[in-house]
Amino acid sequence: MSETPNPADQAEETKAETVPQIRIINRAHEGFRRGGIGHPADKTYPVTEFTPEQVIAFQNEPMLTVILDPVAAEALETVKGRKPKK
Repeated sequence: MSETPNPADQAEETKAETVPQIRIINRAHEGFRRGGIGHPADKTYPVTEFTPEQVIAFQNEPMLTVILDPVAAEALETVKGRKPKK
């Protein structure tokens, strides 16, 4: 018998797909702190959890790899005062 999808779960999945995402990969150690938070080994967050200054701090930290989805990258470039790449 197949399960009926939970509408609340589907709404959360749809919401996660539409919110710009930032993936942070920590190459230091579990709990390494930068930008006011302790980082796990690899986690994807909604970009709205961070200020532009925090994202810039993450990007400038050699022990963190930061992957922004295209929408988040464009927004960050705009905040930095640069024209987004097309």
